Amino acid sequence: MKVLFITFSDIEVCSSSNIRNVSLIKGLIDTGNTVDIISYKTKNSQVLKDLSFQPIINQCRIINLTGEVITEKVSSTLLSGKKSKIKKTIYNLAKKIYYSFQTIDSYYKFAKTISIDGLELGKYDIMISSSNPYSVHILARRIYEKYFNKDIDWIQYWGDPLYYDNLTRHPFFPSRLKRAEKKLMEPCDSIVYTNGVILQLQKNLFPSLAKKMSFIETPYAFVREEDVEITYQVGYFGSFSTTVRDIRSLYHVLRNEEYSSVIIGNGDIELHSENNLTVLPRMTVEEVSNFENRTRILICLCNKFSAKNKENGLIPGKVYHYGSTDKEILIIGATPKVREFLSQYDRFKFVDNNEKSIKKVILDILQKPQQKQHPLIQTLPVSAAKHILASLRNVYDKN
Repeated sequence: MKVLFITFSDIEVCSSSNIRNVSLIKGLIDTGNTVDIISYKTKNSQVLKDLSFQPIINQCRIINLTGEVITEKVSSTLLSGKKSKIKKTIYNLAKKIYYSFQTIDSYYKFAKTISIDGLELGKYDIMISSSNPYSVHILARRIYEKYFNKDIDWIQYWGDPLYYDNLTRHPFFPSRLKRAEKKLMEPCDSIVYTNGVILQLQKNLFPSLAKKMSFIETPYAFVREEDVEITYQVGYFGSFSTTVRDIRSLYHVLRNEEYSSVIIGNGDIELHSENNLTVLPRMTVEEVSNFENRTRILICLCNKFSAKNKENGLIPGKVYHYGSTDKEILIIGATPKVREFLSQYDRFKFVDNNEKSIKKVILDILQKPQQKQHPLIQTLPVSAAKHILASLRNVYDKN
């Protein structure tokens, strides 16, 4: 089959959404499909391009869209050059205020106004629009109506749901947000999420669309199977935030322990190397993989409860990435439903997000002999590709 894959994440840039996108694209290619990609070409000088994506995306025809997105201009300006504490504080505050008033995201206007004339699109069997950003589904609808006259199977692949995603910084008009999300989803044939908790929450929130909904485990195409000497006993690799993924308890534990540890990533607070803890800024997938291979325990920080203390069902993609390896994995701060859902894989250890509990569980693991774990087969790119295409058949069967 021929697949048109649409994303607003610059497909060459290192991000969690692109790791998911590129891994799924690999699965689609490996199962015999041809993939063309429509991607937004960023002008943000502060993003990090990832060469490890190239062997996969070079097998696709890439159609780049360009334009001006206000938040990109702000972040590129404020975070360029020497990243002072004042500039970083201003950026985080401006971003929080901006998202509090946004119904969808910063790409909304761009998605509605960017020219889609002359894209030279051929005939496709399936169109997949992948968020985040959510506004990609607005762009996809315009392409769906202009080029295919609504005569194509359309799958929406949601990394996070809009209403429950607390990265929107708790907008002032949640009912408006809910209406906007429903409007985004109504035209498509299939809606695919990344875990069963979100799936059930979304079915309850939008019962009229429930028959369209399913989930697949997040695929991961960048596992490195190498036997190397362990350098770090504990490692966290990813973004962090005091309001979403709170790293402070883990940081306070690692900076005071005798075993070696490493944190690689960016966030809204400054962390410093200290004693046996090494702290480094964000890196590419390939660079991070080198550190992950030399780390015994991989840490995953889960999202906190939403502002109204409600279950949001959000599971970081890192959980599935790490589940694809044979490493020991510790998940910090999982909500009750997320813990219940992930426990079915019999693959992860869990701990609450406080210093005492984190310290105890890590020491308990380190006192035992290291054992290789069984990687998840559900996260293989081929498996994910087969399941996302099967979501269409399931929808038609229900109807």
